Amino acid sequence: MHGGDIYRNSIRFDFSVNLNPLGVPSEVQWVLTEAALHANKYPDITHESLIKETAELFDVHEDNIVYGNGASELIMAICHSIAPKKALILSPCFSGYETCLRGAMPKCKIFTHLLLEENDFELHHDFVEKIQVERPDLVFLTNPNNPNGKLIDGDLLLDIIEVCEKVDTTLVVDECFLPLTGRDNEYSLIRNIHKYKKLIVLRAFTKTYAIPGVRLGYAVCSKKSIADGLKGHLPEWNVSIFAQMAGAECLKHKDYVEESNKLIYEERKFLKEGLKKLGAKVYGSDANFILFKCNNYALKEALLEYSILIRDCSDYYGLEKGFYRIAVKQHNENEGLLSALEDLL
Repeated sequence: MHGGDIYRNSIRFDFSVNLNPLGVPSEVQWVLTEAALHANKYPDITHESLIKETAELFDVHEDNIVYGNGASELIMAICHSIAPKKALILSPCFSGYETCLRGAMPKCKIFTHLLLEENDFELHHDFVEKIQVERPDLVFLTNPNNPNGKLIDGDLLLDIIEVCEKVDTTLVVDECFLPLTGRDNEYSLIRNIHKYKKLIVLRAFTKTYAIPGVRLGYAVCSKKSIADGLKGHLPEWNVSIFAQMAGAECLKHKDYVEESNKLIYEERKFLKEGLKKLGAKVYGSDANFILFKCNNYALKEALLEYSILIRDCSDYYGLEKGFYRIAVKQHNENEGLLSALEDLL
């Protein structure tokens, strides 16, 4: 079960979804309200304004950008377009890749590379060897990974790209959380994507601008032919006029992202120290969420009594009971969570 199940619970603080703690930018909120005046019109079927602004932002060709109804729709389109017979994913990791692979290609053989607790669930060079041995048609990576929030070492990521090029594997790197690490310019593959043959980078507005209800994401592809393949597996008018107008406004607010990263850095440190004092095992994170482990196997249910929702990670392959993930939120919310955990732990 993904986080955010607020519809069946009475929740005051939702730590189960990893959204920007600053919330929706006020300008974006205003544009969403204005978009209601255009609800009687079809949205732009080509997403021209969004694509043009995205291309300028990253200095990439417009033909290589594909917009979708959230990154999830694009993941399914990738699976249909590439039609892999063999695919490689990490574990623990976002379950949506496997869900889409099984839905699009039921006969696809899915290999799992297990990230080890003793390595802090970090990716290491043995993954390169796994690609060389298995020679998959498609590989999914998340940078930073979910649920542990660790960035992939830059040199290792380049080695992974290189081996994928050699064995003719399409590599998908999901950067949906990268803008909230504060290290976007250092780690993003988008600006150099033209150097590669079979690389797709995924992004979404969901986390960065705290608009999961709007549903807007995009893929930047290394070749126009890859982008055209994705478009062939997407419905017409898949991006609403609300999403198009909100997305165009979001792209204008670099200062908002910078301010968010300062808050996340300080509050992530505050939460990690607080969790450690309570006896939890806390795993390293570069993102706006934290994975921890404790001996209370019913912590999620207990926190619901405090109207607080966290993510029980026991349903991630490779994890077990006692693993939990929390988002980094604003200070008063983080204090409220730690206060409740102090009662329980």
